[in-house]
Amino acid sequence: MKKGIENIVPIIFFLLSFCGITLAITIGVSGNWSKTIDSSDLQSGAGSDLNDTYTSSTDTVTVDISGTVGDWQLDVKKIDSNWDAGLVLYVKRTTDGTGFGSISQGTTYQQVTDIDQNFFNGTDDRSNIKVQLQLTGVSIQIQPDIYTTAVYYTVSDI
Repeated sequence: MKKGIENIVPIIFFLLSFCGITLAITIGVSGNWSKTIDSSDLQSGAGSDLNDTYTSSTDTVTVDISGTVGDWQLDVKKIDSNWDAGLVLYVKRTTDGTGFGSISQGTTYQQVTDIDQNFFNGTDDRSNIKVQLQLTGVSIQIQPDIYTTAVYYTVSDI
């Protein structure tokens, strides 16, 4: 039976290619997080430091992955617009989403750096995967300003 499957696959691929149909993995990401930190975030009132850590809701970002053929991996990185080196951003997957196949890794906080790093892996199409963000390193020692960064999610076949 395995021999028959091996013979059919090249024919199907040829027919799909001949018809002009392209199979491509795609990703859709939605959501953003904004946090205003002010005097109400002081640990013990005037003269004290700010709370060090801030966490978004568990469903701040939604990721949808489609057009897959087997295994894939999702990488994450950030590109700063205005960022202080003392601030550290983390991501964590909070749901498996829905769809066929499976999903693994990414359920503990992972630091987001300026280099692509594997966040989680999966098989087949998955939608409605929820992601949470966490910011640490906040302190009164950091100059007051509007700090911004963009998180990039990249999916690829593996």
